[in-house]
Amino acid sequence: MSTLIALCTALECTPNDLFEIDTTPVERPAALPRPVADLPRAASARGRSMPPL
Repeated sequence: MSTLIALCTALECTPNDLFEIDTTPVERPAALPRPVADLPRAASARGRSMPPL
């Protein structure tokens, strides 16, 4: 913030004068489906997990 205040003081402007924000929507290509990785098997043959701590 101190740098922004110093710039505004030196340039005799407001913070809004220093930033130009483009709000034009950007068209994005459709995301490709990600392959599903194999899930790790349970440590126990019975499929039980440890109780919560």
